[in-house]
Amino acid sequence: MIGPTKHETVLEATGVKARVARVYAEALMGVAAKSQQLDAIGDELEEIVGNVLKPHPAIQAFLAGNTVSMTGKLPVLAAAFEHRTSETFRKFLGVLNENGRLDLLPAINAELRTMRDVAGGRVRVQVTASVPLLDTQVESLTKTLHAQLNAHPVLDIRIDPDILGGLIVQVGDKVYDTSVRTRLDNLRNHLTASGSHG
Repeated sequence: MIGPTKHETVLEATGVKARVARVYAEALMGVAAKSQQLDAIGDELEEIVGNVLKPHPAIQAFLAGNTVSMTGKLPVLAAAFEHRTSETFRKFLGVLNENGRLDLLPAINAELRTMRDVAGGRVRVQVTASVPLLDTQVESLTKTLHAQLNAHPVLDIRIDPDILGGLIVQVGDKVYDTSVRTRLDNLRNHLTASGSHG
C-alpha cells in the first residue's frame, strides 16, 4: 500500500504489554491462517485500528477503560461489528473483552502486521519526500528497494517540504538520507569546523 498513512508501532506498548500483544497476535495468526483468512482478518484489524480507534480516541478509551463492565461492552461490540467483520474476528474481540485486553488492539495490530510481512516476504519502508512523487518515480524506487532488500517493499510515503529535495528512506532502524537539507547542514558544519581551525 502506498500513501500517507500513519502506522502505530510496537513501541506504543512496551515490556509486558508488548509480550502479551505478541501472544495474542500469534494466536490470531494461527487461527486465521488455518482457516485461510489471514489477509482478510489482518485487513479487518488494520481497518478498525486505523479508521476507528485512531481517529476516535473516545471509542478507544471506552474499549480500554473500566467504566463499563466486560458484560456491558458485549452488546456494543455486537452492534458495532456484527455485520462488518468476520465471525472469527468477532470471536477474537470477545476473547480480548473477556480477558480485559481490548486496550491491546493497536499493539496486536502492529505485531500481526510484522508477522504477515515476514510471512509474505514484505518489508515496510518509510519514504519522506519534499513533493509528491510521480508514479514512475515510485515504480523506480520500488524496483531499486526490491533488489537491495530482496523483499517486496511496502512504501509509506510522507511529504515534508522542509527537506527541500532528495529523499529520506527508513527501513527498520536504518536511515538513508539524501535530502538537500541534510547535505546543506553537513556543508554548513564542515565550513564551521574549517573556520574554527583557520
